[in-house]
Amino acid sequence: MAMYCDTCKSDEEHRPLDAEEKAWLRHRTGRKNVEDVWVCMRPGCRNLRTGFDKRPFAGHIRLP
Repeated sequence: MAMYCDTCKSDEEHRPLDAEEKAWLRHRTGRKNVEDVWVCMRPGCRNLRTGFDKRPFAGHIRLP
């Protein structure tokens, strides 16, 4: 799904997180629900956003 990426500054393809990535994000942020988080698929980016908020975290969070 194409959504705006705040770090790429353009519309990019995003995908939902898999189970391992969700566990990592829960541990990293303390959020209990991460079902609405998507990751940017542009090579080298991997920035996280929610479906409705392009900048849901205090700072940019990227998957390792």
